Amino acid sequence: MQDRHYGCLLIGPGNRILDASGSAAHLLKRTGTILVGQRLEAIGRREPAATAHGTFVVSGPEGDLRTLTCQQLPTEEPGLQVLVLRADAPLAPEPGPAAWAGAEAFFHSIDRSTRAVLWVSDPALEKFLYVSPAFRHLWGLPLNTGQAPGIWRDPVVEEDLPRVQAFIEALKAGQIAEMEVRIRPQDGPVRWLWAHACPWTDSQRQARVTGLVADITTRRQENGEARWEALLREGHHRIKNSLQGLAALLHRHAGSAGEQAAVLTEAVGQVRAIAAVHDLYSRQGQPPVTLAELLDTLVKSVDGLYPEHSPIERIPASGIDNTAIPSSEVVPLAIIVNELLTNAAKHGSPGTSPQDMIRVHTRADENGISLRIDNPGSLPAGFDFDDRQGLGNGLQLMAALLNPPHTDLSLRQVTPQTVSATLHLARPSIRPQHNLRHVP
Repeated sequence: MQDRHYGCLLIGPGNRILDASGSAAHLLKRTGTILVGQRLEAIGRREPAATAHGTFVVSGPEGDLRTLTCQQLPTEEPGLQVLVLRADAPLAPEPGPAAWAGAEAFFHSIDRSTRAVLWVSDPALEKFLYVSPAFRHLWGLPLNTGQAPGIWRDPVVEEDLPRVQAFIEALKAGQIAEMEVRIRPQDGPVRWLWAHACPWTDSQRQARVTGLVADITTRRQENGEARWEALLREGHHRIKNSLQGLAALLHRHAGSAGEQAAVLTEAVGQVRAIAAVHDLYSRQGQPPVTLAELLDTLVKSVDGLYPEHSPIERIPASGIDNTAIPSSEVVPLAIIVNELLTNAAKHGSPGTSPQDMIRVHTRADENGISLRIDNPGSLPAGFDFDDRQGLGNGLQLMAALLNPPHTDLSLRQVTPQTVSATLHLARPSIRPQHNLRHVP
């Protein structure tokens, strides 16, 4: 690796250094003889420790610290690592000829042990003196150096070609260059590649480039998913805050709205139900919401809106509570359940004894899950939910959100003192049992 800013370590079992290029020894301020056999932790630490790409903080012989960029390359042999080190800042004078001889030998040793592509070429990347066999792994075909640059450049995704051109222009100008690009191999999906190259001059004073390319598809996907999840949580958090602000505004006006107070209070409950869904997503990204999470959140919301009414008790049901709700069904279901809980709180008989409590039960059957809400009270004369008779605004909204036969609702006076609302959820309103998400 003929550049003093760029070196490699070959790491074996027990995290011990098996070999080191002369330039790596120069970066680490040690000789190759001292490095070989040492544990990696004895000379520095990797940050983050468990990732393939990051930094390596070196402890110098005199107690000084230096931070190097590091990239772990995939290898064919279990227990063997190739660690590429790079210094971005200028260093002391280059190592002597003996060190470069060690670097050349190391170049060929890692060539056979890693899936990263090593190459030597002219700065324009048109005439290749050497390309390692790992080219076949990344590009899906063997390299014919006579067909360069088309054989390596044609699979590059068109939108990334300007990056390639900027990379080449930097090498022509004698600069160390780095890029991340996508290629579309013949034998598989799009891959992300990281390329780093260092210009140098050979003994005939010809401009040369030594470089390597590593597959970073997994790292890009992991980082991309993490960024997307963070953005998603932030978006849900902001929506939740806006809806809660709207609910607070409506609630304030409800106190002086006279005959419209009840309508505004119902609207507050509906807005809070939607805000509760976004609150769940803001805390966990957007995995499936479980039935238990939704019910517990809505019970808390209604308790806070109608504190003077009968307390609400949700009776847990092992296994059923962990049933996942498809994202497209969460908001309609939240509004329906919120309306049922609101009606139970508004129209139930206030009291503190066990028979005055509002109880929420869940039960599984062969067709899905039934959610039953029992509350003390009685239905008004002429009320018939099945025929849509005697419904208020909230129940009319709830009826419009039902999706028979996947969601079905019945409201019955089951005893002279008890009203029961039963909501049956079938697929696709719930996930099959084998897709349930465990909630600790």
